[in-house]
Amino acid sequence: MKNPLLIVLTGKTASGKDTIASKLPNFKRVITTTSRSPRRSEINGKDYYFLTKQEFENKIKQGEFFEYVTYGGNLYGTFKKELEQSGDLLWRIDPSRAGQIKNVLQDALVIYITCDDEVILQRLKKRGLKDTEIQKRMSDDTKIWQQYKDKYDFVIENVPGKLDDTISKVCQIIISNYIQDL
Repeated sequence: MKNPLLIVLTGKTASGKDTIASKLPNFKRVITTTSRSPRRSEINGKDYYFLTKQEFENKIKQGEFFEYVTYGGNLYGTFKKELEQSGDLLWRIDPSRAGQIKNVLQDALVIYITCDDEVILQRLKKRGLKDTEIQKRMSDDTKIWQQYKDKYDFVIENVPGKLDDTISKVCQIIISNYIQDL
C-alpha cells in the first residue's frame, strides 16, 4: 500500500495557486487559517479559516498550529489537525513556509507556481491593492525566491491563457511522484 501524498502548492503572489488547487479534486485540501478579512467570494472553512488577530494569537499560545507566519500585516498558519487527515493532501501555503517544509516533512512534494511579473501586477491591481502593497508583495516574492529557490522540488510557469497546460504539468509531476512511491 502506498503512503499518502502531501503535495505542497506554493508560488508568487497572484500566480494562480488557488485556481490550480481547485482543479485537483482527488486531494483533500488542507485549509489554512488567516487573520485577514475574507474577500467577497471567500467562504470560512472552505477557502480559509478566518480568525481575528486575537483569536489567532490565542491558538498560537495553545499550540494548535503546525506553522504560522506574518505576511502583509496578517497572520497565516496551518492547524496541526489539518495535516493529520487521512488520504492524499493538497496544502497551499506561502513560499517562505514551503521553502522550509522539507526540513520537517521530507516526503512532501513542493511545487512552486510562477507567473510573469506584468501579469501579477495586473492581477494585484484588479484586487484593489495599493501600489505600495503591490510593490512590497512583489519585492517579498523576489527575496523569498532567492532564499528558497533550491528548496522547491518543481517550478512551473502559469502562462496566461494556458491554465489547462499548467494543470496538466502539475498532474504529471504528481503522477510521476506517485509511481515512484509504489
